[in-house]
Formats: sequence, C-alpha cells, structure tokens
Amino acid sequence: MDILYYGFFWKALLAGVAFGLSAAPTGLFLIIRRDSLLPHALTHVAFTGVALGLLLKGTPLLLALIVTVLSAFLVMEIRERSGVYEDTAVGILASLGLALAIVLASLAKSYDVRLLTYLFGNILVLNEKEALLSGAIFILVLVVLFKLGEALFFISFDEESARTSGLPVKRLKLLLSALTAVLVVLGMKMVGLLLVSALMVIPGASALEVARSLKQSFFLSAVFGGLSVAGGLWSPSPSICLLPGPLSSSLGDFSF
Repeated sequence: MDILYYGFFWKALLAGVAFGLSAAPTGLFLIIRRDSLLPHALTHVAFTGVALGLLLKGTPLLLALIVTVLSAFLVMEIRERSGVYEDTAVGILASLGLALAIVLASLAKSYDVRLLTYLFGNILVLNEKEALLSGAIFILVLVVLFKLGEALFFISFDEESARTSGLPVKRLKLLLSALTAVLVVLGMKMVGLLLVSALMVIPGASALEVARSLKQSFFLSAVFGGLSVAGGLWSPSPSICLLPGPLSSSLGDFSF
C-alpha cells in the first residue's frame, strides 16, 4: 500500500470520488427518463471538440465543453420540435459526432498520444489545480441534484403532470442536459471518453435493483459511483500497472 504515501494518489482519489458521487445520480435521472444513451452520444461529440481543439491548436477541453453542452441542448430541441424518437436523435448525434471527430483528427494529423489521453484518460496524471477544480465542480453538481432532486424525479416520471403542476419543465431538462454534458467532458480526463458513460449509468442501474425508494436509489447510486472510482485506483501490486478508468468501469459492471 505504498501508493497511499504519494500525493498524486490523494488528488486522484478526491477528484475521482467526487466524480462518482455526482455522475451516478445524474445517470439515475437519465435512466428513469429512458435516456441512458445520452452520455454515450455526448462522448462522441466531446471527441469532436477535442479534435477541433487539436486542429485549431486551442484548448481541447474548453472546446469540447462548449460543443458538448450545445449538442445536448440541440438534441432536446430536436426531440420536442420534430417528434423524433429519443433513441433516434441520440443515435444520429453519436454517429455524427464520431464521424466529425475522425475527420478533424485527420486534418489535425493528431493520431498520437494527445488524442489517446482523452480516449482512455488517466486520473493519476491530474495536477493539483485540475483535481481541486474538478472536485469542486463535481460537488457543486451533487448539491444541485440534491436540491432539485424531487423536481427532477417528477419530470423524469411524468413530464406532463409536472408541467401541469407549474414546474419549469424545460428549464429543468436543460439543466439536466447541461450537467450531463459537463460531467462527460470533465470525466474524460479521468476515465476516458470510451468509458465515462458507463460510470454515469451502471451505478444508477445497480441502485435501482436494490433500493426501496427513489430517495434511497439516489443515495445508493452516489455510493456505488464513488466506490467504483475509488476501487479503480487500487492496484494489487506496484509492479502491476492498471488504468484506473477501465478498472472502475469493470467494478461497476460486476456490482450490477
């Protein structure tokens, strides 16, 4: 357990557990809304933002955040105005995002370690500033979810009744979409774009299997998410190098 003596481990643990605690409850609301594929589609769009950032020699993370949030809003508008089924809109977004990402990466000639860093992620390489900022944002997301949890559950189960009762349904849906996009983009540095959606969905699905109430499912999903990420940071031996992202996702899969 020599790793416990290293500062980078505790920074990774702080940011990672905060991510798990906030991402899993967000995914829970998406599952109830039957929208659990949205994070997966947004990872493809975030990949486009990263590739665009590399092409323009800008800040990949910032561009990914802008593109992903706007795309999440766009999907919601398409669903409401065109009547397209939710999974159809998400499927189109996913394929378009991945196609554009590959085209932009080709133009940027960036099929190298920079791109792989975002695809696979590594929470252990976060510096102190990144870890603290990410942790603070994740905790803020968790607070928002806790404060608005009842309203989000309401619109997730019965949108029409929620609208009739006077809840600002559209604004709440926009908020949930924005939170999902933020978690996807910030999570890609930790667990990678290929697996970030798994850590948003699987803990929530596991919680629904054992919880006896919605409130209990909220707290259990957060616990399962935090434990999955924390467990992914553990390695049986210093000589065995395991990427935390895939290990965290695997733990979540097995727990389900």
